[in-house]
Amino acid sequence: MSEEYLKLFKEVNVHLSMSLPGFSNFKKLTGVDNAENVLYWFQRAKALGMETTCNVTVTKLNISELYETLALALLNGASSILLNRFLPGGRGLSYMEELLLTNEQINEMLDVAEDVLSEAGRYGHVGTEIPLCVIKEPSKYKHISIGYKCAAAKDFFVIDPAGQVRCCNHSPVIVGSVFDENIVSNLDYWRIFANSDYHPSFCRDCSKLDMCDCGCREVAAILNKSPSEIDWSIDFSAIKEL
Repeated sequence: MSEEYLKLFKEVNVHLSMSLPGFSNFKKLTGVDNAENVLYWFQRAKALGMETTCNVTVTKLNISELYETLALALLNGASSILLNRFLPGGRGLSYMEELLLTNEQINEMLDVAEDVLSEAGRYGHVGTEIPLCVIKEPSKYKHISIGYKCAAAKDFFVIDPAGQVRCCNHSPVIVGSVFDENIVSNLDYWRIFANSDYHPSFCRDCSKLDMCDCGCREVAAILNKSPSEIDWSIDFSAIKEL
C-alpha cells in the first residue's frame, strides 16, 4: 500500500479490503512483521473518507486474540469485518493440523465477532460457508451475517492477475481466461457451481438442505477430488443431529 494507491482507490470509489490475520501472530501467519502497518493504512483510508473492510482469517493460532484483532481494526478505521474460517488449500494443506478450527472454535469465532461488532455498533459477515448444523444458535447473531450457501459462479467469480477465471478465490481450477472469446471454457466445472449441483450424499436427507451447501465445495474438491464430496475441514462426526 502507498499514498499514491490510496488516493487512486479514493478517486475511483474502491471499497478497500485489507487483511489482518491476528496481531501478535501476524508475522507467524504471514512471514512479515507488518500488523502495525496494516492498521496505519486503515487510519489513512478513514482520514480520506473511504469505506474499508478488515479481512480476518481465523485459525487455531490466532483465535485467542480474535477479540483484540477485530477491535484494533475497527478502532483504527475499518468500516466492517469480513470473517473467514481457515480453509485448506495451497500451502495451507501442509498446516491443516496447526490451523484448522474445531467445531467449538467456529462457534467461539462467531460469538467473539458478535460481541465486538455489537459493542462497536458495526456489522460484518462470514465469507466462507459454514454448515448450518455446526452452529449452535444461528438466530442469536445480529451483527455478523453467516453464509451457508456457496455464491461461486452465481453471485461472483474471480479473475486472477494472469487473467485466468476461477469459480471462486479459493479454487485451484482454472475454468477459462478473459483473453479468450469464450471466457469460460471448462463449462462442466463451471455449471457444477452455477447450478448448485454439488451436495454430498452424506447430507442429502437433511431437512435444511435448501438453506445450506454443506460447507465449502472447493475444499471438498481439494481434499476429496470432487465438489460433491464432504468438506472434511468440518468435523461432521462431532455433530449429533444431521
